[in-house]
Amino acid sequence: MKIDYLAHLDPRAHHGGGEQVLSQLLELGQRRGHQIKISSASPFQEERHKEADLCFLADLFNCPTSLKHLPPQWITRAIKQPFVHFDNAYVDCCNLDYLPCNGQTQDPCPHKSPLKLKRNLKSGDWGRGCFAKNPLVQQVYRESKLNCFVSPLHQKQVTHILQIDTPCFVLRPLIDWERFTNQGLKRDIPYLFVGALGEAKGLETLRKEYENEDLHLIGATVGKEPPAFGTWHGKVPYEEIPRLMNRAQTFVFKPRWPEPQGRVVVEAALCGCKLETNTQVGATSFGFDLADPNNLKGAAEEFWETLEGLL
Repeated sequence: MKIDYLAHLDPRAHHGGGEQVLSQLLELGQRRGHQIKISSASPFQEERHKEADLCFLADLFNCPTSLKHLPPQWITRAIKQPFVHFDNAYVDCCNLDYLPCNGQTQDPCPHKSPLKLKRNLKSGDWGRGCFAKNPLVQQVYRESKLNCFVSPLHQKQVTHILQIDTPCFVLRPLIDWERFTNQGLKRDIPYLFVGALGEAKGLETLRKEYENEDLHLIGATVGKEPPAFGTWHGKVPYEEIPRLMNRAQTFVFKPRWPEPQGRVVVEAALCGCKLETNTQVGATSFGFDLADPNNLKGAAEEFWETLEGLL
C-alpha cells in the first residue's frame, strides 16, 4: 500500500514513549512492503503520495503549547481519503496537559481561562469550550475507518469523552520482552517507581503512601525540584532500567490521570516485580498476565494485518 503518515511529531526524530511505539509500527510496515511517506510539524516537513491508498493519522494535536502546529488543511485533506487514526494518549481529544478532568468533560471547561495568556497564545485557543467538541476533532474520530488505542482503558476513556461508537483496535504493548526479563537477581530494592515525577503520575499519592517506605524513584521531576521523600536517582539511561527492575521487589504506579497504557508497568511485570497499582493504569486493563511474554508476541504484526484487511 501507499501510505501517507501524518502526525505532529516525526517518530524518527523524537523518542518519547508514543514515538517509540509509532516508530516500531512504521518500520514493520515498511518491511511488509508498504511505501510510507511522512508529514509532521516537528520537524516541519510534507512528504506525501499523489494518490495514497491509506492515510495513517497519529497524535495530530500533540504539544498544544508549541508554536508549531500541523496546518489544519493538511488534516482536512487527509481525512478526505480512507484513513485510520492512532492515539497514544489524549492529545487529539483534549488540548490541555494530562487530561485534567480525567475524562469527566464539562462545557465550559473549568480548566481553561482567558487569563492563561502564555498557554492560550501558543495554543491559539482563547475559548473555554471542550476540545472534544471541536468539529475537526469529531470528524477525525467519527470518519476514521479504525480508531486505534493502546489499552482497553484508553479506548473506554476516549470513546466516552467523544461520545462515539466507531470501529476500534486496541494495540497490545510493544515491549522488548527479550530485554525485560526476570534475571534472577537479588531483590534489594523494596519499592521502585519509574516515570515522570509529576502530579498526573501520582506523585502526591506516592508521597502519602510510601514516604515511610524504602521507595526508589527514577525519572525527571516535572517541577524541576527533587522529591522530598524516597531515594531519587534522577534520569537513568534506558539500558539500565531492566537491571534496576530486576532488583526491585515491588513496582508501584498509581497515576492520577487514566494512564493510556503505562509501558513501565509491563516492563516491571516482565522483570518479575510484584505490582502495586490503582484502577487508572491502562496496562492492567488488558485482562491477561503481563508477566507472560507470550501475551505480547505478534502485537505489531496483528496491527498491520488489521490495517491491510481494511482495503
